[in-house]
Amino acid sequence: MTQPTAAEAPDEGVRLLVADADPQHRSSLVVALSVERDVELLAPVPTVAALTVRAPEADVVLLVGDLGSDLGEAELVARLRHHAPAWVVLTRGSDAGGSSVDAVLAAGAHGGLVLTSTPLQIAAGVRAAARGERPPAVDPPTGPLVQRRHQDSTLTRREIEVLRLVGEGLGNQRIADRLYLSVSSVKSHLSHTYGRLGVNQREAAVAEARRRGLM
Repeated sequence: MTQPTAAEAPDEGVRLLVADADPQHRSSLVVALSVERDVELLAPVPTVAALTVRAPEADVVLLVGDLGSDLGEAELVARLRHHAPAWVVLTRGSDAGGSSVDAVLAAGAHGGLVLTSTPLQIAAGVRAAARGERPPAVDPPTGPLVQRRHQDSTLTRREIEVLRLVGEGLGNQRIADRLYLSVSSVKSHLSHTYGRLGVNQREAAVAEARRRGLM
């Protein structure tokens, strides 16, 4: 299978699972995203229990709020993030620069958005997460889409191995085959690498890792 470039969504489309406890908002969100041809919407879920079961079917989970649980958005992401390759959170926090978004990003979400985000912004964040990338920063920085932040710049041995193969020009599928990993695992390693290196794309990650003498 031909791998997508950093500027493309996967050829087969992004399997997106919307998790939202509000039936009216959930329906509106699904309708708004249904026009995106490269997004395959799975049947949405309204509860944490349903999300836990269905998340492995998705490429990206779009989590809206805390689903009425006592855990909070960040805790939900921290507990369930390994159930799906990528997570984008539509937070009920007051602004994208606030603590709610910071918390979900620190918990492992690829992107944090606020309820005022447009369908186009949400779709862009979903596509970036599906590619294993961080969503691009917005200008001004208090806009609705926020990059994931990582203070720890240390890369694991596996992350360095993945980056070396990226530097050789290999796509995600070939990297997965070479390292006996799933494509989802490769995307996850790349996403963590982008966060630690403070970049948005694979080529930039390779360049920054080389600049730091990590590979």
